[in-house]
Amino acid sequence: MEGRTIVKQSRFGLKALACCGGQPVKNGPGRPRDPAKQDAIISAARESFIERGFNASTIEDIAQRAGVSKVTLYNRFGDKETLFEAVIRGEMPRMDSALSIDEQAGLSLEERLNLFGEGLLTFIFHEDHAVFERMLAQEITQVPALAERFFRAGPALCRGRLADLIAEGDAAGLLEVDDPQRAAEDLVGIWKGFCEIELMFGMIPEPTLDMIRERAARGTSRFMRAYAPRGADVVVEGEAM
Repeated sequence: MEGRTIVKQSRFGLKALACCGGQPVKNGPGRPRDPAKQDAIISAARESFIERGFNASTIEDIAQRAGVSKVTLYNRFGDKETLFEAVIRGEMPRMDSALSIDEQAGLSLEERLNLFGEGLLTFIFHEDHAVFERMLAQEITQVPALAERFFRAGPALCRGRLADLIAEGDAAGLLEVDDPQRAAEDLVGIWKGFCEIELMFGMIPEPTLDMIRERAARGTSRFMRAYAPRGADVVVEGEAM
């Protein structure tokens, strides 16, 4: 009976043993993780968090919405807090695209900042994001640990990337900046203005893309004027200084 294989059932699944030789038959490599399943879980979690809030959302509900088992969800994310952080990171694709600009494409610093601003404003002014932020404001007060996760995955990431871009401008002599992070905060404040608060209270409709582009360009020009190297000639909205 040499070469015969016996398949034993254990609580961990099927295990194959080679008869007579006494050597186990090695299992093949596990199946690679399915990116579509990963995206489905994150999408289902986002939907649940917005509808029910973080505390009321359950792993069972999220798994059912995603069409996966609880075991699959736990294996991929570990806990609900980590899944929440993944959802927050999933909110940042526009920022990623805004910074994925080929530096060899001949874009000026001002043009790159404009694109960053357009991406940021499109992101934060979108109706879905406004709903998401309202949910966050309620949940973070009840679960303080989420505040740090949200800050690291969202605002801190955005500020850091913008600060890097501003630091490049300083190194190239296009800006004069002593603290790139503080300068990034200044620029974001100029870009947003009062618009975010007006949207939160429903005082204005969601801005159009043209309005966002105009706001970003206007903010960038004023920022570059404020942080221009001493003695430099700066053109703001077509006027020489």
